Amino acid sequence: MKHLKFLLFFVIILTGFLLNIEGALASTYPSAVAWNNLLYGLSIEEVDNKVIGNEIGKIKRQRTPMPKKNGESNEKLVGSLLFEIKGADTQDVIAVKVNDKFFKASKFGQIKVTTNVPEWIVTLSFICFLSLLTMIIVWRKRRRIG
Repeated sequence: MKHLKFLLFFVIILTGFLLNIEGALASTYPSAVAWNNLLYGLSIEEVDNKVIGNEIGKIKRQRTPMPKKNGESNEKLVGSLLFEIKGADTQDVIAVKVNDKFFKASKFGQIKVTTNVPEWIVTLSFICFLSLLTMIIVWRKRRRIG
């Protein structure tokens, strides 16, 4: 029983740590926008109004730590418009309109597709696995004694 209490305490501490680590790492990610199944990194480089082309989209959602679907950003840019830059391929660079200024966003690469398994399911599965493992160990020790 003493080992079970220790294991339960350890699992609770580990779970709290794992849930908080993503939030801590979120501040180290670069500013990014997802559009046309590509990730674009936002820069502080302004783009002249004369080279701004047609509007190609709009940022609809904020997602941390990184955008996973088109129309998402990890910055507070919801409602910002996306534009093409004349003479440049939209596969390489786009412009993001923020407060009446246009900022360059260069391609990082493809959007990383991940599974949509909620964190609580992973945590609960881990706790159940450790609990089952503990019960098996306790059962085997009692069986040897008796």
